[in-house]
Amino acid sequence: MPSTSPSTVLVTGATGYVGGRLVPCLLREGYTVRCFVRSADRLRAKPWSDEVEVAVGDALEADTVPPAMEGVDAVYYLIHSLGAGEDTFEDRDRKAATNV
Repeated sequence: MPSTSPSTVLVTGATGYVGGRLVPCLLREGYTVRCFVRSADRLRAKPWSDEVEVAVGDALEADTVPPAMEGVDAVYYLIHSLGAGEDTFEDRDRKAATNV
């Protein structure tokens, strides 16, 4: 943990397998955690949901990313989109990573 004040970290993919396990670890270490999610409803099912800040958006929509990142010291990029669409998985993943 930082030696000064607790850092604020943004976790993308917080409702996924890895993100869902990382968030409680960060909270235990004293970090302020902001979760960037497409659906706040899915996040509410997590036992730690009342301990985090929630930023609703979609990494594929560039204009939703900057507000989520405001005041953040670090980002954990854990997005893995399996959604169907015209773009390939690689195209969607590249676009989301570029936006974040």
